Amino acid sequence: MHVLHDPALNKGTAFTQEERERLGIRGLVPPGVATPEMQEARVLGNYKYKSSDLERFIFLSDLQDRNETLYYRVLINHIEQLMPIVYTPTVGTACKVFGHIFRRPHGLYISADDRGEIAQVLQNWPNEARIIVVTDGERILGLGDLGTNGMGIPIGKLA
Repeated sequence: MHVLHDPALNKGTAFTQEERERLGIRGLVPPGVATPEMQEARVLGNYKYKSSDLERFIFLSDLQDRNETLYYRVLINHIEQLMPIVYTPTVGTACKVFGHIFRRPHGLYISADDRGEIAQVLQNWPNEARIIVVTDGERILGLGDLGTNGMGIPIGKLA
């Protein structure tokens, strides 16, 4: 069942019947197998019912938390429509309320309290980093010092 909780591996309803048997997830996802195209259409159908850009941002963040492959597929195929949601200007609104919409970590927080122990903190990140975006959260999109709520900016840059 680990595969269903790992957004890098989870394919949701796109797992074939053979994959479901092999991975021991038969019965843990709905029985119909959906193609990536069908999943993308379902995401876009749900997306259009969101009433604000912040709701759309949260919806896409939740998708990223569940199924990264589908998230990036939808983002790449609809980049002009979705980039203003996952980055500027919507990310500014999201940063203002980031503490209220936080779901799961997409970044690592290093504070002054970690002085002398940064290497240890870096080891807590579960994956090997391939890219790093750093911010002090001090001047986020002209919004001022948002502190840790500024994490939305590096996340958006990586999208």
